[in-house]
Amino acid sequence: MAIATQLNARLLERFIYEEGKSIGLICEIESTSTSSLIKNLESLFEIPYVDFEGKQHEQINKIAIVAGCGDKVAFMEEAESKGVQAYITGEVHCHIDNDYGRMKYQKMMEYVPNSSMSLIGVSHSASEYLVMKTQIKDWFSANMDVNVRLLPQHKWWL
Repeated sequence: MAIATQLNARLLERFIYEEGKSIGLICEIESTSTSSLIKNLESLFEIPYVDFEGKQHEQINKIAIVAGCGDKVAFMEEAESKGVQAYITGEVHCHIDNDYGRMKYQKMMEYVPNSSMSLIGVSHSASEYLVMKTQIKDWFSANMDVNVRLLPQHKWWL
C-alpha cells in the first residue's frame, strides 16, 4: 500500500492471496508511459536503475504492485489476466545464485516474450524499505518512546 500511496494510485482490487492474506494490489494511475513510470520509480525508491523486462507502453493506466519477491510467473499471469499494463515488484528476476534461482529465472524468461506487460523490479529490499520510510518510522515515533533512525542500504541491488 505504501507504493500505491506514493504513486497516487487508486486501489481497484487486491489479488494474490497467501495464507488468507492479499499480497498484491491492482491499481489505477494517471496515464503515463513505461519510461516515465520507470523514471518515477527510480526517483521514488532512490535507486540507480530498475530491472526491466516485457513491453514498453506509451499509455499505462492500470498497474499491479507486489512488494518484495514478486518474481513468480503465476502472479504475473494473474495480473495480466486482469488487464494490467505494468507489474511493479521488488524482484522481476530471481537473484538467487543456485539451482533454484536459475530455475525461477528460466521460467521468468520463458514467460517474458508472451507477456503484454511492462515488468519492473525496483529491488526487493528497496520495495520493503519504502514502508519503513513512509509508515513504520512514524508509527514507532508516535507509539513508542524511542528515537527511530532509518538505515538505508548503500547498494539496493546486492
